[in-house]
Amino acid sequence: PREITITRGVITVSSVTWEDKGEGTAYIRISRFGTDTNKEWDKSVSELNVKMSELDAVIIDVRGNPGGYLESAVHIAEDFYRGKPVLFEETSTGDQIPFSTTKVGVFKDIPAVFVLIDQGSASASEILAAALRDNVSAKLIGVKSFGKGTIQDSRDFEDGSGLHITIAKWLTPEKQWVHGNGLEPDILVEITDEDLNNDFDSQLNKALELAKDF
Repeated sequence: PREITITRGVITVSSVTWEDKGEGTAYIRISRFGTDTNKEWDKSVSELNVKMSELDAVIIDVRGNPGGYLESAVHIAEDFYRGKPVLFEETSTGDQIPFSTTKVGVFKDIPAVFVLIDQGSASASEILAAALRDNVSAKLIGVKSFGKGTIQDSRDFEDGSGLHITIAKWLTPEKQWVHGNGLEPDILVEITDEDLNNDFDSQLNKALELAKDF
């Protein structure tokens, strides 16, 4: 036996990161949709537009992203198109309320958009993926997403406890409810044992291969 000293600390991980993959392709990873995501997205997009002289394709990676604030999915979708729904909120009375984009986005003229999804992509990740698929013909690459089509509201109490309440369904721009079914990829690419053993990403590589055509 031996004694080990452990120091607690706060580790801050950005929810949005990006890379220039060359040949006019930008790769943007969104790990969650949290309180800082909108600000981090805007910062990444600003950096990307300054540092990349050519931009022909954008790859959005929401693999393993469990979701979060749906408002962030709307905020991000606004950079790709204007005046169309990102999702519909269906209330308990059956009313379907559109959440539409309003601003002119910086990516509205991008020739090609790809979204990487997997079984860990849920909720706001699926909202964004479906919105880009339905409105700008983005190609979904990977495997079927998780399938969470409900909207929650949270309540915090004085004793420190909290409660999440399901208040509505969300539907894709084509009014598809993905709950329990998930989004099917346009291009099925599975991660194999060979990928894992060799630190290889066949899903990302497929998107990069397709991006070369633009």
